[in-house]
Amino acid sequence: MNKDKLQKIWKKNKLLLTAGITIITLFFPIGFIHEFGHIVICVSNDYDFTLTVDDLALNTFCSNTPQPILLYFALGGIFGLIASVMLFLIPTVRKNKGIFIGVSVISFDHFIKAIFETYAHSAYLNNQNLSIYMGIITAFFMIILLWFFSKRR
Repeated sequence: MNKDKLQKIWKKNKLLLTAGITIITLFFPIGFIHEFGHIVICVSNDYDFTLTVDDLALNTFCSNTPQPILLYFALGGIFGLIASVMLFLIPTVRKNKGIFIGVSVISFDHFIKAIFETYAHSAYLNNQNLSIYMGIITAFFMIILLWFFSKRR
């Protein structure tokens, strides 16, 4: 590909590419913060934990059932949500539409995870399809943001 063709692709898809790169960049750092929320409750109960990365998914396993169990499930999403929302304090995140969309999608993803992990934790842990549905909801949110910001000049 020549340089002009790449510039044309970049110009036409700048919003999508910037949002996508932002999401990919933040996936693991915010994901580790999410898992740290689970770890805090596990360690506060004096239990051991294991943090694993399998198939691009981060998971925390506590050696016993931590108490309060509801807080254990909720705190991961809450930590991820707080960490991602705090990124809006950075002026570049607020000014660049693509980065704004990427951070918004990561924040929304952790909001959805907080809800599902807290109120449907057995289904969340045992049903692989639930992760797919959550991903579809998040992707739909991203499409809405891309459409909205592409219409605004």
